[in-house]
Amino acid sequence: MMQHLDMALLSAFVERWQPDTNTFHMPFGEISILLHDVHHILRIPVDGELMGDEASQDTLKSDMGGLVRLSVDAQVGGKWKSKWYDNGAMHAEGLLVRGGELKIKEMEVQCFLFVLLGSTLFVDKSRDRLRPAINLFLKDHRRLADYAWGAGALAYLYRQLGVATRAGSKGLCGCLTLLQAWIYEYFPLFRPSQLPQSPDAPRASSWISPRLPGGDEARQRLVRYRQLLDELSADDVTWTPYGRDGHTDIPRSLYTGPIRFSDIAEGYDPSRCLRQFGYRQIIPAAMTVPHDHYRPASGSSYIVFWDPWVNQLWNNVAARRLELDFASRPCEQPSEIVEEYVDWFLTRSHPRITHPTDEEPQPRPLLVHQVSYDFLLLFQI
Repeated sequence: MMQHLDMALLSAFVERWQPDTNTFHMPFGEISILLHDVHHILRIPVDGELMGDEASQDTLKSDMGGLVRLSVDAQVGGKWKSKWYDNGAMHAEGLLVRGGELKIKEMEVQCFLFVLLGSTLFVDKSRDRLRPAINLFLKDHRRLADYAWGAGALAYLYRQLGVATRAGSKGLCGCLTLLQAWIYEYFPLFRPSQLPQSPDAPRASSWISPRLPGGDEARQRLVRYRQLLDELSADDVTWTPYGRDGHTDIPRSLYTGPIRFSDIAEGYDPSRCLRQFGYRQIIPAAMTVPHDHYRPASGSSYIVFWDPWVNQLWNNVAARRLELDFASRPCEQPSEIVEEYVDWFLTRSHPRITHPTDEEPQPRPLLVHQVSYDFLLLFQI
């Protein structure tokens, strides 16, 4: 299921993730995955009801028992030796089989959607287990189309990127297809070949991601990716991959405030990434931040506390919408910034990951658009 992912490339970007701002810190400033990116890449709704429902662990576990009509402390059975419910998560394959065994159409559909969402948008690190909170949004089939699934998936990915930045954390989860496709959209240097598709299709499906080896070769790729990112300039970025008006049909992308998936809430601030809307980047104002947090860099703990009133911000669209023409002006050049932006950014970040050396820099690889499409297909670059 994960063979299309280049984990070395994803790891290189994780190293540049800043959980205080939910942006990647690059040599040229900030850039991030925004709600209009989610819309174009996955074609799932980013507007709608906030996915803010929560439940205690005991309630979630009880719900799982009600879903499968069995004790979740028991073993799944068959070819599986593990329990239904273990370490706060539900067995995925067993749930899919159990849904068919129940012979109840609504339950079969609910189990299928549970597994589907847990295998795509809300992936757990275990890869074979599901977050029970997903089920909170599947109980009422009439409300399925009402939720902002894209915003929930983005909140979940933001959180997993933040967790992955901790020194004691291992692995990365969330919707990694979204992350990798987003990298392809904005960074031509890393793009594989691409198939033509209809304008309304999810752009993630257009990329021909090669299967790359792991082990030592992956570690070597990671070193090379770090070097390439250190050398990037703003002119190396495709700032508006969906066109200058790619965000205009997605007004929710200009929302400023927390986005949520169940008990996970993460800050979202498009003013830090104005170039992705075709506008000149200015020094952003302070963003809405959690009431408190505990996420020491040296460990794996990651706890964030938000005040309850922040849930109201999502519904106050008019007041929380970033007005682009008031904040800035359209770019004359795609990478345009105000003069003082670089000095401001460098006092808050650092432009490089690797240590400078006396070695001769390696030549950059050819960009995809510099090579014929037939050549790419022939050699599966």
